[in-house]
Amino acid sequence: MVVTGVVLIALALAVVVLAPRVLTRSAWTIDRPRTALVCWSVAVLLGVVGFVAGITLLVVANRPITDPMGFGGSPTHGLNVGVALLAVLAFVIAVRVRPGPEHEAVREAMRSGAAPHREIDGTPVSVLEADHALACAVPGRAGGVLVSTGLADRLRTDELEAVVAHERAHLTQRHAVAVGIAESIERAVPWIPGARAMARSTRVLVEFAAASSAVGHMVMAP
Repeated sequence: MVVTGVVLIALALAVVVLAPRVLTRSAWTIDRPRTALVCWSVAVLLGVVGFVAGITLLVVANRPITDPMGFGGSPTHGLNVGVALLAVLAFVIAVRVRPGPEHEAVREAMRSGAAPHREIDGTPVSVLEADHALACAVPGRAGGVLVSTGLADRLRTDELEAVVAHERAHLTQRHAVAVGIAESIERAVPWIPGARAMARSTRVLVEFAAASSAVGHMVMAP
């Protein structure tokens, strides 16, 4: 059991070290951004699961099967484990990246009617009266796609539809979730180069993925 735990930890560390090197230096990730995002997620999952499983095996090694965590040996052991788990949970919640105030401002504009809805290429879009060019996708129930009149007035119909398709892809493909997880991991373990590489690559790859959807829309458009 000890050997298995050590092997799992070693494999987890290898994944954490090697996966970022491969995924950040491979040209195919630009052509297949969605596949690259899946590979990043799998690498992180394998690293976390392998490390946790390895540590667990080392902890329970040589303990009786009926009480592998040693709760029966100490009346306070269970309490200590519970406190440790709560501490880990609190840390995870503390480092979680939350939407910024700009997202709340967009949601408020949508809720208040300051940005009335207009259907563009079958997508309900909130149109905000503003001279500057703006297009964004805000996730959540009160979110959606928002464009400014300054942008809409500057673009042809097909160009505007491509912009909306780009922002819609961010929502339908859950890019905010991918970026949020990557940035939370970076914040939790900033000393690990792979965490920084993952966050940086994820922010770029979601844009490539959304752009690919927009290009596909333009090609399929009559």
